[in-house]
Amino acid sequence: MDFIYPDLSWYSEISAQKNVSLRCPYANVHRCPRYYSSLYLLGNNGITTKMETEKIQELNELWNKSDLLPVITEHDTSIMGSNGNKSSFCNFCPEVSFDIFGLFAVSLFPYADGIDRGVVHAQLAKKTHPKDWRWNWAHVEPLHYLECPVYSLLITRTAINKSEILKEKTTQEIIELKPGFMGISVNIRAVLSRLAKWWLSNNDDK
Repeated sequence: MDFIYPDLSWYSEISAQKNVSLRCPYANVHRCPRYYSSLYLLGNNGITTKMETEKIQELNELWNKSDLLPVITEHDTSIMGSNGNKSSFCNFCPEVSFDIFGLFAVSLFPYADGIDRGVVHAQLAKKTHPKDWRWNWAHVEPLHYLECPVYSLLITRTAINKSEILKEKTTQEIIELKPGFMGISVNIRAVLSRLAKWWLSNNDDK
């Protein structure tokens, strides 16, 4: 397996190949629960500035009402460690990981001790990788946002919402709340317009 250094060049190359936005369009505490959980845990563990209490309460209420939160620990975003050293990061938003650690990764784990670190560093000294996360981490799992399971849920939900909005708009164009029988009247012009578009689309190739 080829060695991957998940920096901005790696990330942007994938985005360009897939013809998508360079960075995740949901990378915001109000748009993605994993992005929020990642930032919250970093602040709560003293790694970054902690969010204001009011903002935490607001966002907890927002995401607790959604169906996007994981239901088992293995899927949840977490920071782990021993002896007060919280240095293992699991199920993190890759956008947050990059902003803090410079790597687009879903998980980052440190070396168990100085002996393991020394062995790997001795091996790295003999190699020629210009950039290598193994100088700092025992394991890094790269992740582009397109492969993020939460992104998959969010983009599906967005597509469904857009479909519902379009359907509602179409219905409102045809059915108008104007004085008439039963208080509702039908917009004949809108109906005829829809029928004409349908007929043309089905007869273009004939």
